[in-house]
Amino acid sequence: MKRIITAGMALLLILCSFASAFAMEVPSETIIRNLNGTQEYIKIYTVSPDTDPESLIEQDFSYEGFDYSYSAMTKMDNYYENEKDHTEVITAETEKKDLSVVLEVLEPFIEFDDGIYTGTLYLDHTTIETRAAGFVSKSYTVSETREFANLDSNDMSYVPQAITKDGKSLKLVGVDWQVQGTSLVDDILVPSSYKAVAQYSANASYSAATGYVTTAEYTGKISCNQLESVTYTVTYVGSPTPVEEPEVRSYGLFKDRKTMIIGSILFVALLVGGIFAALSFLDVWDKREIAKEERKEVREAKKKAEDVNLTEEDLKKLLEEDEKCEEEKYF
Repeated sequence: MKRIITAGMALLLILCSFASAFAMEVPSETIIRNLNGTQEYIKIYTVSPDTDPESLIEQDFSYEGFDYSYSAMTKMDNYYENEKDHTEVITAETEKKDLSVVLEVLEPFIEFDDGIYTGTLYLDHTTIETRAAGFVSKSYTVSETREFANLDSNDMSYVPQAITKDGKSLKLVGVDWQVQGTSLVDDILVPSSYKAVAQYSANASYSAATGYVTTAEYTGKISCNQLESVTYTVTYVGSPTPVEEPEVRSYGLFKDRKTMIIGSILFVALLVGGIFAALSFLDVWDKREIAKEERKEVREAKKKAEDVNLTEEDLKKLLEEDEKCEEEKYF
């Protein structure tokens, strides 16, 4: 289990190394030149503004016979410039919808800034629209006064109990009788005509706006001058890579390495051939000596057979038994 964990950690480190390598910025342009006797390797990067410039500096490296090391870095900011038309809709609240009241809350111009674009926008009066923010129900009293003249008496039958005004029905709420004319009867003045002043009223309701909302458009030109990227020029100065002198070796009796190898191979071949020849000679010598010993033994055996009067067949058996004993002795 420990070996598996160790192997996994090693693999993770390798993957992280690859990820770091791939995450390095790639130069958009490289220049190799010799300026006034100075060998330079220039790498140009165009990166985002939040890139750390120190991450663009490489360790010393070699290229085409020169060893390069970091010398200097320059920086140039790249801005994005643009101009366009823009419209902003502004909302304002008022208690009345009169234009004079609305214009009091609307500025003639506003400054626009969204962090990228800036500019001055002006009020377009043709786009002003005002509407009620909401409604509430309110009640009121409708009243009317009417006079009825030249009445011969103050009889209520002369006064209508209800009248209509603006489509609304009003009821009689009171009558004020006035003497309009008099006559002399038995030396006494008595009313001869009357005028009735009648009061009519009724309750009514209407929807009233709670306030007013006005929308208006402000238009104008806006522009931007935003830092888009940064160009870094990294310069490395190079010096010629030192040339290593080849090592001079001594090969003894041989003039060079190749001749030494060939001579060694021939010497080994002759040595092996001599060994095989010596072994072959010793083998032949041993066989001759063995043959002499066998012939000697045969002669001695025949002599013994003659002394003890053995037959040839008995002698043959005796020799076979003797050979068998010798084989058992060696094996």
